Amino acid sequence: MGQIQEQTLARSVTYRGIGLHTGVEITVRVSPAEPGTGIVFCRTDLPNQPLIEAKVVNITSTLRCTTIGLNEQVQVKTIEHLMAAFVGLNIDNARVELDNGEVPVTDGSSAVWVQLFKEAGLIEQERPRKVGVLQEPLWVEEGSARLIALPAENLQVSYLFTSENQLVGNQFVEIVVNPDNFTDQIAAARTLAFAKEVEYLRKQGLALGGNLEIAVVIDSDRYLNPLRYVDEVARHKALDLIGDLGLVGPLKAHIIGMRSGHSLNAQLGAKLNAAVKWC
Repeated sequence: MGQIQEQTLARSVTYRGIGLHTGVEITVRVSPAEPGTGIVFCRTDLPNQPLIEAKVVNITSTLRCTTIGLNEQVQVKTIEHLMAAFVGLNIDNARVELDNGEVPVTDGSSAVWVQLFKEAGLIEQERPRKVGVLQEPLWVEEGSARLIALPAENLQVSYLFTSENQLVGNQFVEIVVNPDNFTDQIAAARTLAFAKEVEYLRKQGLALGGNLEIAVVIDSDRYLNPLRYVDEVARHKALDLIGDLGLVGPLKAHIIGMRSGHSLNAQLGAKLNAAVKWC
C-alpha cells in the first residue's frame, strides 16, 4: 500500500451559532493549515490571540464536555463534535478561530461540520500522515464504565450504551471509521439528555444553549423529539468517543466502550498517547 498523505481544507468555512453550555453566540472560522500543524484552536477574542493545540495533554476539563486550554483563562470547551468531524473526514491540519470560549453546538451533532467541510473540499498535502499504531491491548475503567483498546488495521469503534430507562434500553453500535461510514452512520447523531437532568444542569450553569432542536431529550416514557436513528443515543456516544480520541491523532485501534463518557475517554486517550507507535 502507498503512503497516505496528510489533508487539509481547500478553503476556509465560517459558522455562527450558540454554545451549548455558555448559551452565547459564537463565530467559528475553520481554515486550511500547513502540513504538520495538526488541529489548532485560536481564541481571537483574547489578547495576543493565544493558540491551543488539540492534544490530550491540553485537556483541562471533562465535565459534561471536553475542554482544552493553556490555563483557566485560555480555554475552549465542547470541542468533541468538531473534532469528530476532523477524524471522520481524515482532516489532519486546520486552524479553528473562535471569538469566545466554546465551539457552537450546531444541531447537537457533527453533521453541520461535515457538510461545511465537504462543501469546502479537501486537498492532499506534501507530507505523509503519521498514524498511531497500537501494539498491545489497553483498558481503563471507572465503576461499571469500561474502555478497551485493541490492536487493529484501522480505527474501529464498538459501543454499548446501557440504561435502566425501558424506552432507551441497551443499544449497541459498531463502525469502521472512514469518511463514508462516519458521514452516513455517526455524524448526524445528536447529543442526549434526560428531561429530569436539564433543569439541574441549567442551575449548575450548564446546557444554557440547549433546546429540543439540538438534543435527543428522553423523558420517562417517551422521546420529546423525533429520532434520526433508532439507536441514536449509542451512535452519539460513539461520536463523542471518536472526537475525544482525535486529541491523540490518527489511530489504528479497535476501541470498545461501555457506559463511558468524556472523563474515561480522556483517560484512555492519555494511555494511547503514551503507548502507540507512530508510523
